[in-house]
Amino acid sequence: MLLFSAAAAGNLAQAQSALAKLPILLADQYRTVRSVVLARRDCVEFEYYKAGVNSRTLLPVHSVTKSVLSILVGIALDKGYLRVDQKLSELLPEALDPTFDAHVRDITVRDFLTMTSGFDSAAPFGANAVIPPNEMWQWTLSRPIRHEPGTRFEYDDDSVNLLSVALARAIRQNSKSFAEQNLFGPLDIANFDWKADAEGHLIGASTLSLSARDMAKLGLLYLQHGRWGHDQLVSSEYVADSTSRHNDGGAPVGAAYGYLWWVTHTSTGLDAFFAAGKGSQIIYVLPKLDLVVAVTSLSSIPGGSVHFVNEVLLPALTDHPAPSPCVDRLMREGPR
Repeated sequence: MLLFSAAAAGNLAQAQSALAKLPILLADQYRTVRSVVLARRDCVEFEYYKAGVNSRTLLPVHSVTKSVLSILVGIALDKGYLRVDQKLSELLPEALDPTFDAHVRDITVRDFLTMTSGFDSAAPFGANAVIPPNEMWQWTLSRPIRHEPGTRFEYDDDSVNLLSVALARAIRQNSKSFAEQNLFGPLDIANFDWKADAEGHLIGASTLSLSARDMAKLGLLYLQHGRWGHDQLVSSEYVADSTSRHNDGGAPVGAAYGYLWWVTHTSTGLDAFFAAGKGSQIIYVLPKLDLVVAVTSLSSIPGGSVHFVNEVLLPALTDHPAPSPCVDRLMREGPR
């Protein structure tokens, strides 16, 4: 028999009560929010879905896609397909074209991961196309270099798409199949959509759609230092590098930057890292609390997704020490 003290029972009741009030609050005051998953380690302690959305509904995560591409790059690095100091010209000989800025050939994989490629991101077209036309990535090579590669953060969708092309060249296989075999398959993410360009390269900057639960799985993978069950899907060293501050970052989020992941801390000083997408899509991870938060929204949440997580969601889950019962588990031993 399991016995609880009156104080412990009271704490549990309070924590459950705080979570129980969340759906009404979200429905009344945060009407654009489509889904919320709060998971402590593997245990889903709270889920919220707007009418017409459920735990398997695919929703666009926009620039969260970049952080998922980062994981694939990490896996490729672990397998020896890439090096972080590898130059673009080694992966794409097209970068040696003498009509391009000479700096282009020396941009490294690390520069792409840290958004310091140096390209002028204000070029007139490119990532604005949902699916770039034929050879769009080659156009990205012809853009002028605005800053010395590796020296200055500048958020640039086209550079991330170029990194996706470089990844495809390095692994010498279909990038979607690589993602299925090495990331989505092991995480039991069978239901996803990720658009590719006309040549079959995954659009690295955006276009991925996932369910909120599967977003939480990606956060849990990083919370567990790249380990999933008995398997090390991506090295702990790469996860640590991904979620460490490499520069001060900047717009559009205003947080420090790792390897296509944002790095920050909460108002109470806890370290955190997150993947963020337009319209307040977010995967937010707090290692000290063993906590993963996934949110999707129809449009931007007032105050932004980070404020929403810190000021609305976390207090409901963390004000009391007693964990809440599991709604479900993110990790499964066998097939569903």
